[in-house]
Amino acid sequence: MTLALPVLVSNILFTFQIITDTIMLGRYPPADISLSAVGLGFTLYHMFFPLTMGLVTGTIAIIARRWGEKNYDEAGKVATDSVITLALISIPIALFGVFIAPHVIYHLGARGMVITEGTKYIQAIFAFYPFTALVLVYHGILRAAGDTKTPMYVDVILNVYNVLMNYILIFGKFGFPELGVLGAGIATGTSYVIAFAVYMLLQAGNKLIIHPVYSRNVKYRLDTVKKIFKIGIPAGIDMGMWSVSSLVFTVMILHFGTVGYSAYQIGLRAESVAYMPAFAFGIAATTLSGQCLGAKKEEWAKKVVLASTYLCLLFMTVVGAMFILVPDYIAMVFTGDKGVVTLAALYLLIIGFSEPALGAFFTLSSGMRGAGYTKVPMLVNFMGLIVIRLSLSYTLGFLLGMGLFGIWLGMAAETFLRSIVIYAVFIKGRWMQVKV
Repeated sequence: MTLALPVLVSNILFTFQIITDTIMLGRYPPADISLSAVGLGFTLYHMFFPLTMGLVTGTIAIIARRWGEKNYDEAGKVATDSVITLALISIPIALFGVFIAPHVIYHLGARGMVITEGTKYIQAIFAFYPFTALVLVYHGILRAAGDTKTPMYVDVILNVYNVLMNYILIFGKFGFPELGVLGAGIATGTSYVIAFAVYMLLQAGNKLIIHPVYSRNVKYRLDTVKKIFKIGIPAGIDMGMWSVSSLVFTVMILHFGTVGYSAYQIGLRAESVAYMPAFAFGIAATTLSGQCLGAKKEEWAKKVVLASTYLCLLFMTVVGAMFILVPDYIAMVFTGDKGVVTLAALYLLIIGFSEPALGAFFTLSSGMRGAGYTKVPMLVNFMGLIVIRLSLSYTLGFLLGMGLFGIWLGMAAETFLRSIVIYAVFIKGRWMQVKV
């Protein structure tokens, strides 16, 4: 709980920021164009998060082990290697986003003003991607060492800035120009610049429990980088399944029009509330499983992951119940468009039943990743998301003519199956024998 609660606060802030963005854009006419443009941009933006977060996962697994062994000097060197690696990788990603990604949304089904507005948003957020990557790796480094409070404080500053700048730049307040969707992109991108600047100030003041070393004398160790990639690439592919799945679902849902896709985006924004405890307790499971294994306490590693899972189930059951009981009221927070509200409420009602299962999957797989066991969870995710979820949703939605209801029903049903499989993998215990 000590590790998870600050992460939960960070997630609440981040979700509040996303919800606020959606509410603002949902009231920036035409709402379906604004929401669809940002939804497509966000989908492309998060295509690269799996690579970034996969490498951060590899970093966390190694640092947590070294921290559990009380080898603090080596943990700091791993942090340096990771920051350099993420900085180098983020540059070509930013260039891709600015120059190529805007052309991709046409092939995803976007047309007319959605392409025009989506391009503005995509170019704005990708221009600052290197800062996003650096902030994420700093978050991971500190959490691996057991400090989840500092990332929380940084997230407070990041999200408050983002919300204020969104309001100012979308609607043109306090003398600033009215930029609409472009303003939302600029606000989001520059918020990570601010967050990285805060980390630099904290490091300069020697306020971080662990930090990378910026010096010409520091060696970039390829052997450590190989370890990060060995653990991180399967984890990144694992997370990438969500992006691939999301892209395919985008094409499927856009087949039913922008109203249906706008409803889906609102549903995802509301559902991000359910991800908060899953991610928070997942971070706790990742950190503690790695540290316990580093300290040669295998049974404790198993216990902390299960404890994290039980707590996550409790939180996500409450959130899922809210989706089931009051979906219309939740949807109306985001927009006043009755057509969008009706479909968004349908999505929330269906997906609400699967939230506890989703939480169990997140927490159990996170605990195994913290041990450096990433290949099997990757295979489970592939079979679930890419094979079963897509085929089931396509069959229900298109072949059986159930439309959006069928697509979303397939998503919920697959989540239950995947959580059962990952639990069976966890109980076998092979993840505790991985050497890092």
